[in-house]
Amino acid sequence: MLVKDEVLRVLYARKGECVSGQEIADALSCSRMAVSKSVSLLQDEGCVISTQKGSGYVLERADVLSPVVLDSLFTIPVYAEKNSSSTMTDAKKLLGRGVDVPFAVIAESQGAGRGRLGRSFFSPSGGVYISIVLPGSDIPSPELLTISASIAVSRALERLTGKTAAIKWVNDIYIDGKKVVGILTEGIVDMELGGLDKAIVGIGINLSGNASDIPAELRDKMAFIYRKGEAPITRAELASALTRELIALQGTRFIDEYRAKCFVIGLDVTVIKAGRERNGHAYGLDDDGHLLVEYPGGEREALSSGEVSIRFPHKEV
Repeated sequence: MLVKDEVLRVLYARKGECVSGQEIADALSCSRMAVSKSVSLLQDEGCVISTQKGSGYVLERADVLSPVVLDSLFTIPVYAEKNSSSTMTDAKKLLGRGVDVPFAVIAESQGAGRGRLGRSFFSPSGGVYISIVLPGSDIPSPELLTISASIAVSRALERLTGKTAAIKWVNDIYIDGKKVVGILTEGIVDMELGGLDKAIVGIGINLSGNASDIPAELRDKMAFIYRKGEAPITRAELASALTRELIALQGTRFIDEYRAKCFVIGLDVTVIKAGRERNGHAYGLDDDGHLLVEYPGGEREALSSGEVSIRFPHKEV
């Protein structure tokens, strides 16, 4: 481990306390100059470390995806990437190398993040981009995995930010009327046994950033949760919280909670499926997570796939 990471480990263990440079140097068997340089590097990476002349250093905030921080917060192994093309792609590569599940991959940013239906997912620095890989044996209801991920993220966001999260069927999360989270799930089937072998849950959260950084074509639809200044929570704290929630939700009943948060129910929608668009009314959600839609003329359908947009007088969301 680099000296920088060792210095962070010492400071993180005593977060909020003043630790002298000499004490750190003695603990790590290095020079005080090495400690000073490491502190500067950590500050450049995003750690808020104050220096008290004649006393030492105080770690006030560590919003970094360092193994030191991640290992202290996660209950499953987590692999961090500085700049990933896609954490889902990274997760598949790790699976190909035989890494044991469960595990997670988290990144500072994504260059080719993926959303539903093959769309790209805007993934700038300042967000939470994580893929969580679970064994199929831990998922008793695979058809509800995406819905469980939506609930897990909503719970973590509401607990840590105090903001109210709403869900657009099936897996987009909105705060203050704009999309702030996208979720994509993929299953890996055991061809011999015919069941779910593993599942990858990819989650992208627009945590903090400037509205001007959002591509012009997306500004009416998406936003950052914190649009001015830094978020009061760190990316690692949020990522670990939603991971814990996702794992804990498997095998429990959460469909009623999803119904309460799904703002599509009761609204007129446009259903987009297999290249065809139909206007209808979303009147409910069944226990399997299917959106119940009634079309003009009385025809009804339980949607298990596809996409819906909400029809307002002058726009669609």
